[in-house]
Amino acid sequence: MAGVEVVTETGYSRTFRAKNATGFFTVTDSPNQSALELRIACDDTRCITEISNRVRKMFDLDTDFSLINEGHVPRLPVAFDPFEFVIRAILGQQISVQAATTLASRVAVKADLKSDGGYPSGLDYFFPNPNELLDLDLDGLGIPRTKQATLKTVTQAILDQRVKLTSSQPFETFSKDFSALKGIGEWTVHYVAMRGLGMVDSFPVTDLGVIKALTEKGRAPSKKEITEMAEQWRPYRAYAALCLW
Repeated sequence: MAGVEVVTETGYSRTFRAKNATGFFTVTDSPNQSALELRIACDDTRCITEISNRVRKMFDLDTDFSLINEGHVPRLPVAFDPFEFVIRAILGQQISVQAATTLASRVAVKADLKSDGGYPSGLDYFFPNPNELLDLDLDGLGIPRTKQATLKTVTQAILDQRVKLTSSQPFETFSKDFSALKGIGEWTVHYVAMRGLGMVDSFPVTDLGVIKALTEKGRAPSKKEITEMAEQWRPYRAYAALCLW
């Protein structure tokens, strides 16, 4: 997302806000060992533990892959900011990832939460939090009015704690609460649970990539058949989805 994130051949950087702290971090491959190196710059060092833990989750560094079969299963990438990911997932409904990323960048620019001059080139804005997004006028950004309404509805539900963005809750609870909101379908529920919250047993049974991967001899399996097939992959169905993609 231009302005908030920078991705290069050697690393990933982004701005962040955590409680009373603001800053940016950069993640790169360690040149000397099989590890990632994290560099954090912030105005309050009390945020370092929180940011480190969130980055560990982001790159799925704490999963015991011996339980899954490490040699064949990719790590599950999880968003650094769950709320930001919810917004990006809604923006991405029925359009390409690239188009959705462009819209998300426009939202960040419109919010105009600028970083200071000490930030690296390209890290110019912070993404708005729920209160800030709720107050933001989304007209003129290329976002359809129906989708604008969904963004506001979901943001209000998060502020009211009718929808909780935590991975510790049962998936069934999150699914029930999130899907009750207008404009949120089954695919969005599973996608946010999987990539936004890191719920490792979420599985997008209606995803076109999953359906295509399981199609045999020109016959696509039904939703019921996919659901039954995925039972064998519990409690790590999200990793199965990654393999199918």
